[in-house]
Amino acid sequence: MARKMEGGTKEKLIEELQVSDILKIILHLFQDIDKRQEQLSKEQSVIDSKQDEILHYIENHKLNASERCKIVGLLKDVRIERRQIKNEIDVIHSLKDSFIDKYKNKFIEKDIIIALKNLKELENRKNNPKYTYKYLTKDLEISERRGVNKCRISTKTKKHK
Repeated sequence: MARKMEGGTKEKLIEELQVSDILKIILHLFQDIDKRQEQLSKEQSVIDSKQDEILHYIENHKLNASERCKIVGLLKDVRIERRQIKNEIDVIHSLKDSFIDKYKNKFIEKDIIIALKNLKELENRKNNPKYTYKYLTKDLEISERRGVNKCRISTKTKKHK
């Protein structure tokens, strides 16, 4: 979840992302953080069960040197996987405690959705501009009187056959 930004990488990432992309990432964070926390808790529970099985096996069996070496390797792999899960859970707790729960209660998700909708409308207007000309006539002449022969011209290009 957390990613270390090294020299220039952060700036390059920001240049490549559009505002709408950043808002979508933030919205995703607010909407899915509880699901991710629950998923990680379940994964941790499975890992804890694997660890317990390994420890019970050690407790209940006489192991030779080769078997001890193998079982310690398994235990180490399980502990590494558990640590990765715990680290992500710690990040989630930190985010939730510091700002997610605080702003989620203030309906920020709704505001982000509205902002994304507004950005989409702006993008549509940018891609399909329309302008009602006040002085330009349909004959492409300038009229001295405002509003005479109003002409609505779309700047979309038409395909010619």
